[in-house]
Amino acid sequence: MENKGDTFFDEISTADQSTDQLMKMIDAYDKKIVTDLKVGTKVEGSVARIGSEYVFVDIGSKNEAMMNLSEFLDDNKEPSVKAGDTIVAYIVSNHNGETMLSKSLGSSSAAIQELLDAQQERIPVQGKVTGVSKSGLNVKIMGHRAFCPISQIDIKFTEDVNIYLNKIYDFVITKVSEGGRNIVVSRIPLLEEVLETKIDALKDAVTSKTVFRGKISRITDFGLFVEMDDIEGLVHISEVSWERANNLSESFSVGQEVEYVILGIEKKQPLRNSKISLSVKQVVDNPWTTIASKISVGQTIQGKVTRLASFGAFVEVVPGVEGLVHVSEMSWGKRIHHPSEVVQEGAAVNVTILGIDTTKRTISLSLKDVANDPWKDAELRFPVGTEVAGKVAKKTRYGYFIDLAESVTGLLVFSNIVADKKDTLKDGDDVTVMVESIDLETRRISLSLGMKEAKDNQEEISAYLNKQKAEPSATKAATSDTEFGAALLAALKKK
Repeated sequence: MENKGDTFFDEISTADQSTDQLMKMIDAYDKKIVTDLKVGTKVEGSVARIGSEYVFVDIGSKNEAMMNLSEFLDDNKEPSVKAGDTIVAYIVSNHNGETMLSKSLGSSSAAIQELLDAQQERIPVQGKVTGVSKSGLNVKIMGHRAFCPISQIDIKFTEDVNIYLNKIYDFVITKVSEGGRNIVVSRIPLLEEVLETKIDALKDAVTSKTVFRGKISRITDFGLFVEMDDIEGLVHISEVSWERANNLSESFSVGQEVEYVILGIEKKQPLRNSKISLSVKQVVDNPWTTIASKISVGQTIQGKVTRLASFGAFVEVVPGVEGLVHVSEMSWGKRIHHPSEVVQEGAAVNVTILGIDTTKRTISLSLKDVANDPWKDAELRFPVGTEVAGKVAKKTRYGYFIDLAESVTGLLVFSNIVADKKDTLKDGDDVTVMVESIDLETRRISLSLGMKEAKDNQEEISAYLNKQKAEPSATKAATSDTEFGAALLAALKKK
């Protein structure tokens, strides 16, 4: 018979629970207890709790070690650690079961042997900067005078070393000689320990494109250096803006806050030579991705001239996007040698969009007014097969340029000029020419001079000769006595 609801055998006795708790206590007691607590020993522990004056740290000893809370206060006087955080510190005292820790050894006077021990164990020591020179810093550490070379002060560029004066920093001792009269210290090893951790922490930000904020520390011709929590990154001039950036000093200032993303991290040894590439422009969307929805070919819009080149003017048509007005697209009638003859940097201009290439990221523009195009209706004003008046503009090695109207010029090649007139034309001469062909797309007009008369004469001669062949001999003799016949025969003899 099934006993529903009978849970007698599922119950755990109070005695069993007590046994489990006792075994856990024994296991905890059996764990190895740290007993080597010499002054200067580097230890790792976890924050157990935070008091009003001290941070209590579990380092595996019988008692919790203590650290001054002041070592963990941030700029807002708030603790920068919490219970459970792992920290690394040094034992600075151990008396009567009370162990004190610190991030570095204190500033109290110490014997030379303690300095040598700190040097050998690479234990950080606190030092106060008491003097500044071109070669480095004078530092007082543990009651002794030391020197920090300028190359060992910081991992980032420092233009004015006076900012370190009267400040307290952690150093490592790199040299002790002459009985303690020559002590050399450095901040670099300690800074690089932190730097490696920070660099590794930033790797994920490269792929996630996390946006950070930082202050500009330096401005150069090739880019902006930005402080990244004690690290410097470089925003190359090409990554400053989607617009073309020229003089960065005009747009930015030292101390100015900017938003940036990390493009790449090149880790090098020593770590202070690592390179971090940043971008300011990639914080916002690339304007080229949406340019096709904002402007179109044939549209006339207002833009701003950003810079001039010998071949044309660059005009910003939308924020971050520039187009080019070639010198050939600046005037219908006047030949432009330099864009400064028409526009100036900073000027607002109306431009017509001739072409957009999003792949090459180029936009072709024109300053010419389409309504006043001199080639408009050119095929009606200069019909093929008609004679038109013009003026010789220029002689070239292959013929003459003939001005037919303002900003409309045709080409008269030598092969289209009757033989007796090829060398008779001069610049400025008025001339009547025949329109042979016209191409509005390429804006070309082909001309001829005297070729129609020559062709007509040739046709008349051919007709006469054919007629002569068909007539009797008597008629031919009579015809030769006529005025035209005589002239014709004379012309034939010349040929």
